[in-house]
Amino acid sequence: MKSAAMKSVPKTQTASAAGTDDIGWRSFPVFEQVLTSEETPALFAKVEKTCRQLHEVIQSGSEEDKARAQAAMTAYGRSLDLLRLLTQTRDKAAAQK
Repeated sequence: MKSAAMKSVPKTQTASAAGTDDIGWRSFPVFEQVLTSEETPALFAKVEKTCRQLHEVIQSGSEEDKARAQAAMTAYGRSLDLLRLLTQTRDKAAAQK
């Protein structure tokens, strides 16, 4: 089930984007930098610290701040899940070489 905040891309947009000669839309320089650096544990530590701060806001902030902090916490969680998946895939591919 998709949340109201998540919108799907119409198939016509996906198909037209895939057919273009410009593949710049496929470039993810920040992820590439993170995945090729040895800084991943430091990044996890920074995110963990931020999540602790967000948790404090969720516990004691105003209703508006609580909602914003919860949304940010969800985004961080999804980003960390993606980062873990990408690093596992990278490591698995490197081990098979």
